[in-house]
This record gives sequence, structure tokens and C-alpha cells, in this order.
Amino acid sequence: MKTIINRIMVLVFGICFVQISKAQENFQPQNAQDWVLSKNYFASYILFKDTELSKILFSDERVKSMLSERRKRFDDSKDCKDLACMLQAFKWENNEIAILNNAVVKAYESNNHFKSFVENRLIPSNRYGLNGSKDPKEYVSRAIQQDMKNENYVIDVYAGGRKPNYPRIDSISFDVSNKSYLLLLKDVRQDVLKDTKDDYQSSFITMLTAVRLLEINERMDAAQLEPLIDGENKAALEAIKKADFNKYPYSLLLVLGAGPNVYDQPISPGGMLRARMAARAYFEGQAPFIVLSGGRVHPYKTPYIEAIEMKRYLIQNLMVPESAIILDPHARHTTTNMRNTARIMLTYGFPNDKYAIVTSSEAHINAVVNMADRCIKELGYVPYELGKRVNDVVLEFKPNLESFIIDGDEPLDP
Repeated sequence: MKTIINRIMVLVFGICFVQISKAQENFQPQNAQDWVLSKNYFASYILFKDTELSKILFSDERVKSMLSERRKRFDDSKDCKDLACMLQAFKWENNEIAILNNAVVKAYESNNHFKSFVENRLIPSNRYGLNGSKDPKEYVSRAIQQDMKNENYVIDVYAGGRKPNYPRIDSISFDVSNKSYLLLLKDVRQDVLKDTKDDYQSSFITMLTAVRLLEINERMDAAQLEPLIDGENKAALEAIKKADFNKYPYSLLLVLGAGPNVYDQPISPGGMLRARMAARAYFEGQAPFIVLSGGRVHPYKTPYIEAIEMKRYLIQNLMVPESAIILDPHARHTTTNMRNTARIMLTYGFPNDKYAIVTSSEAHINAVVNMADRCIKELGYVPYELGKRVNDVVLEFKPNLESFIIDGDEPLDP
């Protein structure tokens, strides 16, 4: 089972050891924009990169007509006098979502190349749920609709100023009432038009607008430090291949962060103490690897990535070798600390029959024990299976395959 899981997730995160096919290799993210798009809008990203697939959809006459009108609405936004006009131009309308949805279902039924995309790339990714092979048409329909609605969500938050799920850390960077702000949005429009000159590329106007808005808001966090396997996690990945996990009670130790409250503070006192817990457990032989999970989160717009600062502390102050440290520099909440570590366990080659452990303060571990309802509310699923509580500050867990499902209303770490 572990081998199968490793193989199917190659395209999703670019962190496995086996390539499924040359075709999938061509769609590996190459830059920050690719990483953000592939993590947030996986199905649409593949369509964006595969012009043959895009043109299959564009051959549908209803889609052609719809996209022509959609491009005109976007182009006409140069004359917009207020924010509401710009948002209407940037976003998909409900009837447009319905037309494109019908087209992807039709393409699956009538075109072998598109059918192969759904069955060999989309469904095995598990990005839109598990068991997609039971109803492939429903799966691709769900994927496209989810992408389009999530693109609209980013535009509402990072152009329109709508409150995100966590306003204190994720809000828009601009004053939307400022007169000059409209000019900035028109510059976004101009930039997107230059990247969508061909008619069939009208399908991607909204997606590219969304990613450009994330960029100008300094919210490309989903791409930071990628590809991890060629950088921060390269040494650990090589060590995992050689590790004898039978020598250890647990496969890895996840350290939950404690974000600073002071803007120019790289690591908080709580972060230092939790790093010390991890180092002690590592040198006692509890687990061969430490996962440091925490993004660029606290306080608002901090320049520091929590996982990086904890890694520096472990190496420089506590002499933990770099090859024993795995970074998740993206998580913004305890739910995603657990989810992202589950993803790492399922893709980096960890044994699937062995528990990992998570450590933090006693209060934080209490929260993890009772976090299932929060996971379901925020993620739509529980990305882990809990084992026993080893002590006040240590808890066992295993990953669930659902952890690969995209969280569409958290574009900084989907």
C-alpha cells in the first residue's frame, strides 16, 4: 500500500521517488506561480499547462461563446469606476461555471485524451476526495467547479477585502477605499491580458487574476521554499531511504510551533522550549526524524518562517543534524500542522504501520486530542488517526489518505 500511495502522489507535490509517466513529468511546477496554482487549483493547473486538453474544451461551441463574452467583460473593466465593477469583471459568474462544468463532463464522455487526464492524473491525486474511480464524471465535475469557486474566493478576499477565515493573519494588504487602489487592480487586469492572448486561454483569466492578487498581497506562501525535496528537505529525504525504522519506537516526531507575538522576533520562547523537547526525544532515540511545522504566520506579515527559525535553533544550539530535520514551512494552524505532516509521511517513504508522535505544550496537546470537530469544520475531514497519549506533552498519530484533499478557502496553504 505504501508503494502505491507514493506512486500516485508524485504529480501532486513533486516529492516522491517514482515518476508515473513522462507526461506527468512535464507538468511539475517550475516557479512560484506554478506551485501556487498546482496546490490550489490542481485540475485547472493541468488544463492550463496542457494546451491540447484546453483546446478540447474550447472546441465546445457553448464554451467558445461563453469565453468570448467573459473576455469582453474582463477587457471592458478598463472603464470601471468602482470596485464592484472590477470584481464582477474578475470573477466567474454562476452560468459560466455551469457551462464549463457541462463541457468537462462532455469531454470525459467523448474524448480519450481528456478521459485519460481524469482517470490517470486527476483521480489518483486524491486532491478532490477519495474513491473518484467510482464516478469519474462526478469527480471531474466537482474538481472544476471547486477550482472556479475557489478562484472567486481569492478575488473576493484579496481584491474585494472580504474577511478570510483568520483575518488577523490573512487579510488583504490594501485599503480598498483608496482611489489609487482601483488603478492597481487595472494594472492586474493588464498583466493578466498579456498572459492570455489566445482565445482558448480565456478559460484561465480568473485563475491568473487570483494568483496575481495573491502575489501583490505578498501571499504566495504556498510556494515558499519549494521544491523542498531539492532544498531544505533534501538531506532528510536521502536519510529516510537508508533509515532502519525498526530501531525506533516511532517513525517521526512532529513539533507544533508557537508563533512570536513581536514582529521582529524570529522565534518565540515557546518555540525554543518545544524545540528542546524535540531534540531531547531525538537524542533519546524516540524517533529518527523531526518535523518542524509552521509557516510565515504570526504576527501579521512577519518576514520569518517559523519552521526555518526552529530548524536553525535545533542545528546551531542543540546540535541536531540537518539530515534528521524535515520542514513543513506552510502550515498556519494546528489542523494543518497535522495535515501537512500526514502528507509528508505518505509521500516521503515513512512506514505506514508505525505511529508518529506529536509534541507541544500540555494545553496544545489537549487541543489536538479534541480537535476532530475543528478539522471537519475547517478541512472537511480528519487528516490523522490518534493513538495513545504517551504523556502530558506527547501524543501518537498516524496519517489518513484524506490529508491530500485541497482546502480551497485557505489559499496560502491549501
